Amino acid sequence: MKKLKIKKYLSNALIVSLLLISWHIAQAAESGGRYQTAAIYYNEACSDCNQYLTQELMPYLQEQGLTVELFDYLNDRSVRKDLNALQDKINIPYELQSHIMTFLDDGKVIIGGHVPLERVREAMAADRLPQPLLIFQDQMLGMSGIQIKDAKYAVWQPETAAQTYGLDEPLTTYLDSWQRQELLPAQNRQRSLLPLVLLTGLLDGINPCAIAVLLFFVAFLFTFKGSLKLIALYGSLYIGIIYLTYLGIGLGLFKAVVLSNEPHLMAKIGAWLIIVLGGINIIGYYQPRFPIKLQMPRFSQETLRRWLTAGTLPAVIIGAFLVGLCTFPCSGGIYVAIVGLLASRQNFWQGLSYLLLYNVMFVLPLIILLAFVGNRYALSRIAVWQAATAKTWKLWLGLAAVATGVIILAWFV
Repeated sequence: MKKLKIKKYLSNALIVSLLLISWHIAQAAESGGRYQTAAIYYNEACSDCNQYLTQELMPYLQEQGLTVELFDYLNDRSVRKDLNALQDKINIPYELQSHIMTFLDDGKVIIGGHVPLERVREAMAADRLPQPLLIFQDQMLGMSGIQIKDAKYAVWQPETAAQTYGLDEPLTTYLDSWQRQELLPAQNRQRSLLPLVLLTGLLDGINPCAIAVLLFFVAFLFTFKGSLKLIALYGSLYIGIIYLTYLGIGLGLFKAVVLSNEPHLMAKIGAWLIIVLGGINIIGYYQPRFPIKLQMPRFSQETLRRWLTAGTLPAVIIGAFLVGLCTFPCSGGIYVAIVGLLASRQNFWQGLSYLLLYNVMFVLPLIILLAFVGNRYALSRIAVWQAATAKTWKLWLGLAAVATGVIILAWFV
């Protein structure tokens, strides 16, 4: 009798255990339990981001049984590298890289920014999803002034163009298009960036400030009847120092942009800046008395003249360094826009390679000019032409700068 009671007790316990296990399995299936982990990359200094994470996204993910890990890329540079590597691995377009990036199971589903929870629920509950799938909504609606009815979210997967919907549009609209194979292939913007970098670098290099100073420097060396070998050596050193100085400015801007809250914010700011600076050049051409002028600071011109006329190797190095710094106001708006665009890609090595190419194009006019060092007549004619056309060049630079800014805004951001 006692054995029967024990068997009955064990049978009941087994049944209860099986029921509990079945219930947990059902709950997991209902809640999209196929996802195990959520890695959230965020900026701790962003108060609205923290509110969205702690009050909406994280509680929901934890309710679904996911293990949630937080990574602050602002205070830990190694986290930024990990985020860059993950985004590069998935080939997420830079315009879809948000200040909050949440990766479910290492990127099967990616939540970019402040995506409404309803869209997250739909993604996690879907029976079939393209992998990886990115849902993106970057606007902080509490701060941006955008009405919820006007806000949009985007859905993206590799090799296809991102699709944009109103916040109330269910994710199933996208999934239906995917299953019917109606999604258009993505345009390759990466390929179009190289000619933009090369052309804008050359445009920045056609800079009256730097060319005028190089002409003055070469003419000064001729007055001392220096050998062509010495002139070429000092001229090459001068160009090399300008290259390194301008590259250093670009790297400093690049690192600063990478640490900003919004990955492609500086690209937009830089594009508008180049339009404004180009407009100033255009106004200055038609209104010479316009008080704002984009040129080498007057106080620096005498300093540069003093260093370059010293005729020593250290003086040439210091003078060229100052030229690199002081020519930045002449056409540096182009540089700011391009650096912002490169930094928004969140890939340091790729950005560095483009910066190196940009600066080669920047000094290319100086290299060509130095090639005429053995022909005094040609140099004198170039000097006369440069002085006569400096004002016109500023107009063309202004028009080109405005066009470049518009192209960046319309095509790249």
